[in-house]
Amino acid sequence: MNAKPTLPKPKSARAALNRIRRTAREILGLAFDGRLSRSYWPESPRKSRSRIFCELIWWLMRTGEANNFYYAYGLDLKSVHRRDLMSYRRFQWLRNRCNLRVDGARYNYVCMLRDKFVFGQFASSLGVSTPTNLALLDRDKVTWLDRDETLPLESLADPDAPGLNGFCKPLAGMQGDDAFPLRIDRGRFFAGDRPISLDELRARLPGRFLFQQRIEQHPLMSRLNASSVNTMRLISFCIDGQATVLHGVLRIGVAPSHVDNWAAGGLIASIDLERGELRGDGFFKPGAGGRTPVHPVSGIRFDGFVLPHFAAAMAMVKRLHEYLPQIYSIGWDVAISTDGPLIVEGNDDWDAGCLMVLEQGFRQQFMALCAKRDATRTS
Repeated sequence: MNAKPTLPKPKSARAALNRIRRTAREILGLAFDGRLSRSYWPESPRKSRSRIFCELIWWLMRTGEANNFYYAYGLDLKSVHRRDLMSYRRFQWLRNRCNLRVDGARYNYVCMLRDKFVFGQFASSLGVSTPTNLALLDRDKVTWLDRDETLPLESLADPDAPGLNGFCKPLAGMQGDDAFPLRIDRGRFFAGDRPISLDELRARLPGRFLFQQRIEQHPLMSRLNASSVNTMRLISFCIDGQATVLHGVLRIGVAPSHVDNWAAGGLIASIDLERGELRGDGFFKPGAGGRTPVHPVSGIRFDGFVLPHFAAAMAMVKRLHEYLPQIYSIGWDVAISTDGPLIVEGNDDWDAGCLMVLEQGFRQQFMALCAKRDATRTS
């Protein structure tokens, strides 16, 4: 646990120079760009611009990276002195150290999570509710999973083809990148409400994609935001074969976006795991906005918003994680449908940035759990 991650060595002097320039631009932007240096608590007294700049430089010197969440952590406020933060590089190294090692083996189990098709088939085989996998697509063909039939992609344009309403995702995509809604109606294609041609559909399929049945979101979740399926991110740890959920975040989309990801302009809000409801304000990612007590489009207040079927979602996550005890920690994306919770996907490479924005004491708790994992392996 005392070993520290090291910076990756640049492949060339030019790469090193480019990294220095990129980091310098990040620091200058965080210190002086009005959009990036916006305070999340504008009503509170702030540190001077020069002190903020010095603290950003000090973080860079200690960690080797820019602190892009400086303002979301509240570090620009005179009254805030947090000791529970850690760099992304340090967190990533510890997380992977626990998740990617299987004692006595030259393999690990994270592939069960990283391929969305494999994960969906695995979860379904255990009777866990998950979006139905309909087909695999690429630019040339479509493979229908229910009948194990592969046809040219042009077959989707047949006016007699069955109508479908779903969502396309790259098999190993992250943060909603390249994902898009796809509706097929009598040979016509729609990405959301916008009609697209067959050639436009091909252009959206740079690799192999999974076509899943559209989730019918619970009415309460649609009231919060109807343009996207708003998912919970539940972080579970499997300790001695028993899974426990320790953190919860709700991700909420903002119209017209069809995804709820923080990186795509969505909001995050903390979940009170005991009460099954939101607490506090919603937060935009740095550069996209500040914090807000209500959704900017629907006007729904976050604090006290009760999440439907929350107890069932917690039980489902714990059950599924206990089938994968070799992966120490997993960030689960859980949607709430009209019939109950659905596990959309699991992520061994979950991020802690949003947790440190919303919660206090993350670093100490996380490092204690990593130390416990190491102790279990050596006992």
